[in-house]
Amino acid sequence: MDLLTFSIPFFLTAMLMEFALDRWKGWGLYRLNDTIGNLSTGILNRIIGLTYKSLFLVIYIPLFTLLQPYYQWVGFNWSIDNVWHLALAVLAYDFCYYWKHRICHEVNIFWAEHLVHHQSEDYNLSTALRQSSGGLQLDWIFYLPLLLIGLPAEIVIVAGAIDLIYQFWVHTQKIPKIRWLEWFVITPSNHRVHHAQNAVYVDKNYGGILILWDRLFGTYQQELETEPCLYGVRKPLNTFDPVAANLQHLKRMAIDAWHTKSWWDKCTLWFRPTGYRPADVEKSMPVASTDLTNFKRFNPEISPGLRNYAFAQHLCYTATTLSLLWFTSVLSFWQLMGSVIALIICLAINGRVLDGHPISGRLETLRLAALICAIPLLNNTYVPLFISYLLTSSLVWWWLATRRKEDRVTFVSD
Repeated sequence: MDLLTFSIPFFLTAMLMEFALDRWKGWGLYRLNDTIGNLSTGILNRIIGLTYKSLFLVIYIPLFTLLQPYYQWVGFNWSIDNVWHLALAVLAYDFCYYWKHRICHEVNIFWAEHLVHHQSEDYNLSTALRQSSGGLQLDWIFYLPLLLIGLPAEIVIVAGAIDLIYQFWVHTQKIPKIRWLEWFVITPSNHRVHHAQNAVYVDKNYGGILILWDRLFGTYQQELETEPCLYGVRKPLNTFDPVAANLQHLKRMAIDAWHTKSWWDKCTLWFRPTGYRPADVEKSMPVASTDLTNFKRFNPEISPGLRNYAFAQHLCYTATTLSLLWFTSVLSFWQLMGSVIALIICLAINGRVLDGHPISGRLETLRLAALICAIPLLNNTYVPLFISYLLTSSLVWWWLATRRKEDRVTFVSD
């Protein structure tokens, strides 16, 4: 039951409704560049997930089979069709999720993957779709205790999907505190605290569905009227490139491990508390943290034409991703890998276009030129559509490049 994939249309519809209300009411919750950055990481999460087998399943299923005599002796007999069984499974999963989520915030190597979800400096429903690509595959460790109660892998997967789907609605600023509900479950107010980088809010409210775990284990913090939430991470990403987003902390740790003179630090910094850096590297290569007293979101100025071009490209990539998710089963291994790699490159370049990065113009030109080579590989049915896309994109990009040149000439003349 791939509940997450089937939920995507609902997620996008709800996000578009909030976006429309934001524009109508003038709330200022959405910026186009940040929203595209969020959705791009979500796309990356889904398409990379198509290219490998889950390490959780590779390890969990053999262990579950090995423990069958124990389950028969105890009398475990879980059924996915039993509502109460599924409810208990979600409860057990949420308990494991709390500890996984907490460790992800407290240990460097786990934070390297999880911080992607926190990088957005806005907070809206698109933030919920901002997910890491899962390349490190470390989460499975925290769900192995579910073997002790005999949960079959398929029930764990469904419980996990329910847990994640629930968390979608709490990523909004427009739902205030919900009185008694704040005591029991994760609400938008509780989760706003979790995403804030204010000192009083950092590393709080880890629950997925229940806030009871936080209250029980001392990590609960209510949202304060006197302390508005400032969203993002202390070491800002400053790019809308989803590939760079996934590599941000991993890259920093690798650089630190390379440059530190301490072999102990080279080997252990990965497992130290989040943010730990060797003293010699911290001194020679300092990395500035966000100044919360003068907080400014990353919002590079680019022309309206360039912004609209990036938006149109993102819509094309979204449509391609949905088609890829739907037709994965009929694609060969090489067709799937080629499509995924091409999409990753496209998303990264589009992010750099939104950044206004100096090299983005050359990269986009190369991308359009390289796509010509893909025409012979396509099914004849899609060739006319692909050529139309390529011609339209190329003409618009050429026109935008001409405009930029004219602007530079005018600027020099002035």
